[in-house]
Formats: sequence, structure tokens, C-alpha cells
Amino acid sequence: MLKISSISFGLFLLAAASGNGENVSVLFVGNSLTQVNNLPMVFKKLAAASILHVDVEVTSIAPGGAFLSDHWKRGDVVTRLHEQHPNFLILQGQSTEPLSAPKSFAYYAGLFKTEADHIHSTTILFSTWARPNGDPYYKDATSGGSPAEMQTRLNTAYASLAQNIGATLAPVGVAWERAHDMAPKLQLLDGTQHPSPTGTYLAAAVLFETVFKTSAVGSTYYGGLPQTTAQTLQRIADEVR
Repeated sequence: MLKISSISFGLFLLAAASGNGENVSVLFVGNSLTQVNNLPMVFKKLAAASILHVDVEVTSIAPGGAFLSDHWKRGDVVTRLHEQHPNFLILQGQSTEPLSAPKSFAYYAGLFKTEADHIHSTTILFSTWARPNGDPYYKDATSGGSPAEMQTRLNTAYASLAQNIGATLAPVGVAWERAHDMAPKLQLLDGTQHPSPTGTYLAAAVLFETVFKTSAVGSTYYGGLPQTTAQTLQRIADEVR
């Protein structure tokens, strides 16, 4: 019954968008964690090949290293919101921002949420992943000193902020933890803090489930990955939603 209800919600969303003469539209705001491997396009293709067969209009503003404060001060995100009226705004903070600058992170996320509310756009917080072992950031006390502790802190920071400002949480970091446990041979990073194609596909699957409240399992778009790998990632995304 739960799966039927979830699929029905996704179809309802599509019908509502079609009734307004529009596609479902998503604005991604972030930095290189979104830009590397073109996450918005992976999301679009996964959605098109999903059980919903939805054509999503995706746009992104993701300059390398950008904090939410940088986006706000430049003003291009707010301009794009009011020009395009996307159905969803996906916010991805700089990789250490929720921990190294928590007050700023929360403040600017709240400002973007308010702007999105004005145009009836749903704000989604894209919870990210820990940096690789040996990264210089682990010398900073805010990191927690290890990937495992950094991940725990990131998960908590994003979840708490989502609750505090009334945003929707996309638990990508939680999915990465689950992937490390269930399929430890999968390489989610490219050797830096950036995602590999596998990591980007997992993020796209979690975001799809968050946006449409429908399982990513069954999508026939595999992002260039082996079919069995993509299907494993789809199941992991489904388990953490």
C-alpha cells in the first residue's frame, strides 16, 4: 500500500504540472559536488527512464567551492528563482560548510527557503558526504577527525536544519553510509572529495526519491554503470528514503 501511495503521489505531481502547462522543473544550487559528472543531467535521465517516465527540466548554478553565502551575495539564484519558478530548489552546501560555518549555512539556507516559498517552490537540502581519509580538513576540530565522524556530523547538521526551516531532506550522506556497509567495494569518490560516476548516480537516485516520493528501483537508465551496480544503488536509495 505504501508503494502504491508513493507512486500515486508522483503521478499526482506530474498531473498538477501538466495542468499548468509546465514540466516538472528543478533548480540545483551547489558547487563542484553537483557539477562533477553533471548530477542534474543524471537526475533527468534517471527520471525519464523511471516508472514515472517524467521529463524534468533541470538547471543548475554550481561554481566550484561556492558556499550558500556566495550564492546569496551574487544574487543569481534569487533571480533565477523568480524568472523560472521551478517546482523544486535543491540546495547543496560547500562540503565543510555545515560544520565549519554552521551559523552562516543555516542563515543563508533559511533566506533561500523564504525566497522559494514566495514562488511556491519546494526547498530540498542535499545532504552531502564526508571527505576522503587523509584529507587536510581532518586536522580541523570541526571535522570530527575522521570520515565516519564527519559523516555523522553532516547527517545531523542537514537533518536538523531541514527540520528547523521546514525544508525537505534528501539524505544522500546516509545513503553513502549504507553503500559503504552493503557494497564496500563500490568507489563513491574519485580520489578527492568529488563523487565518482557511481557516487553521482547514488545521489541522483536519492534526489529522485525525495522529489517524487517514488522508488528509483526499476529505472532503466544506468548512467554508464554496470546494470547490477546501478540496481544496487537504486535499492540503497529506496531504503534510506
